[in-house]
Amino acid sequence: GQFFVMMSPQEVLQGGAQRSIAPRTHPYSPKSEAPRTTRDEKRRAQHNEVERRRRDKINNWIVQLSKIIPDCSMENTKSG
Repeated sequence: GQFFVMMSPQEVLQGGAQRSIAPRTHPYSPKSEAPRTTRDEKRRAQHNEVERRRRDKINNWIVQLSKIIPDCSMENTKSG
């Protein structure tokens, strides 16, 4: 791969020891948890709905197959 250097050649050769880091103007504070939790709840609700639809489709196909296959009734499937 290629490397890109964002300093002058003198800074690279000197190891960048003379560079200074800009001080923070205000203390670091993590973002509040409220937007994340509401977003997570929304994603969870959507996931639950998708899974519910998937299970319903599978169950509908099982019922349809049980009607098509001879000697296959729902009473037999309930007992195992």
